[in-house]
Amino acid sequence: MADLSVAVIGCGSRGRGHMQILTKFEDVDLVAVCDPVESARNNTGDAFNVSKRYERIESLLDNEPLDAIFVATPAHLNGEAALPCLERGINTLLEKPPGMSVEETINLRDTAKKTGAKAMVGWNRRFHPIILQAKHMVKSRGNVTQLVGEFHKSITRLAQSGKFPEHLMDNMFLETPIHALDTLRAIAESDVKEVHSITKRTISKYKDVHAALILFENGCVAQLIANYTTDARLERYELHGKNISAYLEGVSHGTVYCDGTQHKLTDPGSNGTVDQNRYFLDCIKSDTPVSLPAANLDEAVKTMHLAGKILNSIDE
Repeated sequence: MADLSVAVIGCGSRGRGHMQILTKFEDVDLVAVCDPVESARNNTGDAFNVSKRYERIESLLDNEPLDAIFVATPAHLNGEAALPCLERGINTLLEKPPGMSVEETINLRDTAKKTGAKAMVGWNRRFHPIILQAKHMVKSRGNVTQLVGEFHKSITRLAQSGKFPEHLMDNMFLETPIHALDTLRAIAESDVKEVHSITKRTISKYKDVHAALILFENGCVAQLIANYTTDARLERYELHGKNISAYLEGVSHGTVYCDGTQHKLTDPGSNGTVDQNRYFLDCIKSDTPVSLPAANLDEAVKTMHLAGKILNSIDE
């Protein structure tokens, strides 16, 4: 198969991160970038030696025969940017969240099924080496019995930055902590049976505290802890099984306890994005469906449905 012709929509930090990876793949031609901000697309085009630069998504789609598109727009625009790509049957990897609601995500899923486009959401923890290693060690002894996922940031700093619109500020759970929620789902490998959750506004006018107890159909119990009341970013996970526990910090290192010993998991130098992108492109080259461990749009709908239940448990 000839090299894949790929474009990236969104020339911010996430888009540029994908470009750094894509340009290292020998079977990929990064042929175009798209961003409404002229300076952003020109600076990025210059940095990655991409001559085709578009202001509008429609112009990109009208003029470039593409094998794949990577959507890395601001969080609240991911679904909006991905929809016309999927409508034209173009294989699309979009950053999280895949829309700002369950309904928007369902529309993306149904559109992709109608046109035959392959679609995948960039929940890269599903490919994170440390998380996968810990999951394998725990599951090698039996079922995962309990999980803990945490993701914290500062709503105060985000408000001061003025970077995000108000409707996203009040749903920042979808911008970052949803990584932890999707990771819990991916590790549990089961549909949700029960959810008991509380969402609150505490130190700000925005939803800034989220807590959930989740029971999966296979019996695994998970606790999600996510707040924006801290002063720094923190992400961590716990995995518990039959006489084994894994504690993952960062997620750059961790420790697995079993058989009276400790096994150190160290920084692999990858957050899973390289493997994630490679998997998506290989699905295109081999014409195979996007399936587990990746998050296709069926998986995305399930994660967004769970996120919606947590957000809707707001305690006013």
